[in-house]
Amino acid sequence: MMTESERGYTLVELLAVIVILGIIAVIAMLAINNIIEKSRQQAFVANALTMKSSAEYYAKDAMLHERPINKITYKELVEAKLMEPILDPHSKAVMIPNDDSYVLADGESVQSICLLGDQYNLCTSEDGEKEEIPFSTLSIGSLKKN
Repeated sequence: MMTESERGYTLVELLAVIVILGIIAVIAMLAINNIIEKSRQQAFVANALTMKSSAEYYAKDAMLHERPINKITYKELVEAKLMEPILDPHSKAVMIPNDDSYVLADGESVQSICLLGDQYNLCTSEDGEKEEIPFSTLSIGSLKKN
């Protein structure tokens, strides 16, 4: 027999607490997933800025040797050892150095970029034609899904 000093929770009360904790956990997971995705997108844009810095050094060197360059490819930058191969933040794979990703330069200054990743890119326009993204407008909003 139970006395009045022995008190506990009913099964319904315990189930209600478990359901509430489950709902809070789901909301927290959704928020964390959004934060992770945004961080990956920021890392992709940071890779583009790294490519810009490397391309500026490459363009300045070319100007010193009196051979101006308009288009500097990702492959050229890696081969010149001005940057390490880029790790795609979404697929976790190293982006193979190729001529598809590039920056456009005007003398010593770098103007725009076309960077192609496995899941996102910074250059494909609506009609499928390649259109570079100017660095003055580069942001997470510039990312387009492949």
